[in-house]
Amino acid sequence: MAIKVHEVLKNVTWLIGGYKKLFSSKLTELVTGTWKSIKAEVYYPTMKAPVQFTELLEFHSMGQPLLNYSSETRHPQNKSVMHLERGFLRVDDDRSTVALLTSQNFGLSTLEEGYVKDKEMVLATACIGIMKFAKQTVLALHRSYRLTEDGKLQYCAMMETPQTPLTKHVEVEYEKIKGPESTREYDHKTFVN
Repeated sequence: MAIKVHEVLKNVTWLIGGYKKLFSSKLTELVTGTWKSIKAEVYYPTMKAPVQFTELLEFHSMGQPLLNYSSETRHPQNKSVMHLERGFLRVDDDRSTVALLTSQNFGLSTLEEGYVKDKEMVLATACIGIMKFAKQTVLALHRSYRLTEDGKLQYCAMMETPQTPLTKHVEVEYEKIKGPESTREYDHKTFVN
């Protein structure tokens, strides 16, 4: 089944691959941008020390005017799951206004809105939902993704809580996985904490 990337995604195709390649009439498979962390650290004023992690980040197209999004972080030594996010990156008809809808395994759902310009995307929370028995309350999130000239993806997340102002929380640098490794096979154990 041929899947063609939706035209409205033109300005975010750097998350999955090059524009010319993706809009080819010969496209015959799911178009996925799979990124693996090469440096990843989470820190916050309420933490005793920074924590390293590994992450697999994916954006993929199924022909709709959106990209499916997933993030899976694991402990670098014992490989246990730390943080999971699933969602959708929507792009408006103007091709520069974006919205990221996410659901996270620790009881947080967000709607983040922002813009994409050149090879950078900036988002800030418009709405947050938190389950009533969540251990952490989040008041705001800001995220940015940027593709560097050497093809690396840089990510920065800032977070505000009742105890802390908007503060840098996560920094990651990724490299794109190419070839057969970029096809993700999900294991049911992945979703068990």
